[in-house]
Amino acid sequence: MTVTMTGLRRAKNGDWFSRKAIPDDVRDAYQSAYGIRREERFRLSTDKSPGEAKAAFAEWLADIEGRIGALRAAATGRALELSHRQLHDIAGRWYDWFVVQYADDQEPVEAWDFRYERYQDAVEASGGDYPYDDEEQGRSPRHAAKVKAVVLELSRLQTFLAGEGINLSSDTLDRLVDTLESDLVAAMALLRRRAGGDYRPDTHRERFPQSMPIIPANVKLAGWNVQEAFEAYVMERQPQPSTVNRWRVVFVDFNNFLDGRDISLVTDDDAVSWKDRLVAKGNMGARTINEVWLTSARTVFNWAKRQKKIATNPLEGVKVATGRQTPTKGAFQPEDIKTILTATLQPQGPRVSPHFRAAIRWVPWLCGYTGARVGEITQLRKQDIDQHPEGFWTLHITPEAGAVKGAMPRTVPLHDHLIEQGLIEFVRTMKDGPLFYDPSTKRKTKSDDRLNPTRAPYVLIRQKLGDWVRGL
Repeated sequence: MTVTMTGLRRAKNGDWFSRKAIPDDVRDAYQSAYGIRREERFRLSTDKSPGEAKAAFAEWLADIEGRIGALRAAATGRALELSHRQLHDIAGRWYDWFVVQYADDQEPVEAWDFRYERYQDAVEASGGDYPYDDEEQGRSPRHAAKVKAVVLELSRLQTFLAGEGINLSSDTLDRLVDTLESDLVAAMALLRRRAGGDYRPDTHRERFPQSMPIIPANVKLAGWNVQEAFEAYVMERQPQPSTVNRWRVVFVDFNNFLDGRDISLVTDDDAVSWKDRLVAKGNMGARTINEVWLTSARTVFNWAKRQKKIATNPLEGVKVATGRQTPTKGAFQPEDIKTILTATLQPQGPRVSPHFRAAIRWVPWLCGYTGARVGEITQLRKQDIDQHPEGFWTLHITPEAGAVKGAMPRTVPLHDHLIEQGLIEFVRTMKDGPLFYDPSTKRKTKSDDRLNPTRAPYVLIRQKLGDWVRGL
């Protein structure tokens, strides 16, 4: 049998990338269990360091090879040996199963107190206070066996394993019991709280790795993971490069969160869990999560639904709850506006290019008097400013010059103060073409990768203006 070596490399857009072929002998079983038939794909955003990428890749590869080994063992009836991650993966699946078993039961708080006392009696049989000082004191073989027997009984682990069709070696079963002992305590505590009417979110579940579900028999696979669905969306719809650049990180993150799962297997709970994780990170506001991250994911999933790839959109209705809107710390205050507009009137250094000097001088004023976006102004051309037959001056914002909100052109009358400052005289001195960038210095496209498009010159000027404003 030929063995194909799996290596880590860079994709065209700079992302870390790798593939792992699924061997022929387990291909059918792998597709039934994990939704992938021919190959698994690893992808990590380009901002990760080589060390981070190699560590994540090694964990991913070990996980895939562990799945292949487990499927081969299951086919031959051989008892399984599991890796550290796989043990925690099964512990997470057991945790969900255990909680579900009692979800609808009306057992009183006292029933869970009784179960916990049984466990505690076994732990304290030799005076230990596990789990707090177990590493220091340890357990004798006899004491450890007694605790494991109680954990095995209370957890109903054998019933769970039988239902999952998992046959573990005795050594692996011992390790699994040790692994989920603390999880059993957390599960009993959770169910005790719920029996008492406390339904706050279960934070303990977050510690487990993301699991691949068993595919229901009536589910037709889409053949795309989240990132591949985004790629297909871009190829068909051809959104603006700015949209692609802004959305790309969303789908890399969502795909990593789901471990590359087929989009037909993404559930409503997955969508909510991903949203909750974005909130928990604390580096984005609710508005950014709702309007960029969730909106972009919902848009692509709706498109996939129209392509008959999925039956429902799990992102539908998912959003971050927000209170009354208040001005953010980043909003411009009157003193900030004065600082920016005053700085536009100051002389710039000799190393500042003529076009960027013009952008500093006029773009903030044009944005202030027209309400247009910065990018809609930095893309302006000389022919976009002309005089109306009735004498006043107008500015045309048009898709012919670049990206326009809603792709709808509009004409805006210019304020008299702009005329007084000499805007028209500036425009008359310029050559035909863009006012705020030199088209002759436009960078050549490095690649034809639609998922990582080269930024247009007016976008680069917009970004430079942002840096200039922050520098003030």
